[in-house]
Amino acid sequence: MMKLDPIQTFVEVVRAGGFTVAGRRTGTPRSTVSLQVRMLEKTLGVRLLKRSTRSFALTDEGQRLYEKASSAVDDLVRALDDLRVEDGILGGLIRLTIPADFPTALLASAITSFTQAHPAVRFQIMSTNAVLDLVRDNIDIAVRVGANPAQTAIERRLLDIEWAFYASTSWLGRKGRPENISELLDFISPQPVLRGYLERHVLGGVCLPAGAIEVDSHAMARDLMLNGFGVALLPQGLCQDAVMTGNAEPLFPQAGLRPTRLNLTFPNRADMVPRVRVFADHIYAHFQGEPSVGHRRS
Repeated sequence: MMKLDPIQTFVEVVRAGGFTVAGRRTGTPRSTVSLQVRMLEKTLGVRLLKRSTRSFALTDEGQRLYEKASSAVDDLVRALDDLRVEDGILGGLIRLTIPADFPTALLASAITSFTQAHPAVRFQIMSTNAVLDLVRDNIDIAVRVGANPAQTAIERRLLDIEWAFYASTSWLGRKGRPENISELLDFISPQPVLRGYLERHVLGGVCLPAGAIEVDSHAMARDLMLNGFGVALLPQGLCQDAVMTGNAEPLFPQAGLRPTRLNLTFPNRADMVPRVRVFADHIYAHFQGEPSVGHRRS
């Protein structure tokens, strides 16, 4: 892809919220990202960013440039990528965001098979629990758990994620088996936003107990649970191996926990490029056609 330096670099820094993250997203050393922004400031004769050791803020000139340049840069990048499509060959970059704890086996399989069929297409994958704005953050496709799309977005259902409370056999041996959720001790709590979502959509309004520890990662909650710290509410797919090996057990089979949806979300833009449309269809068909341990297909 032709780089629109240094304006494209400036736009990426603003979107990423920092030089280091922008460099990671673009595959460019942080020092190069910083140099390109300074060169742009020197060329324009104005300061675009107010810098400190850990953060930055846009100046008035930087804000005006970003507002005028960001959409123009996106349009030009898409136009340049589209020029590479010859005789029906797809090419260009697809920016994809997935949850930080998302099991990646099915997604990796879908991307591999797609790039084998369309080798000119490249992917940039961002793993984050933040709900990025598809348009402002220039995201082509987002894989999300239970997120309602904006009116300008399209949502397709990929899987239903089943949930359960889990405890390690070592913890159960020390503490005994609780009879109901309100009796839970040593609960490994998610952070407030996810906690509220689980209470509303998975537990049907039942409140989770106070947490003995708070984490922002399903993987960390699972590992704490397996090490005997306490009880965690987790997707079944993350714990099936531990249950099969006898290291963990599900609790409260009578609780009637509700599944949540894993959705594929992408912008509803009339000018959406062909590679995004084709990949959206490909990943949807891939998820529907392949068995997924611990999940239920729609």
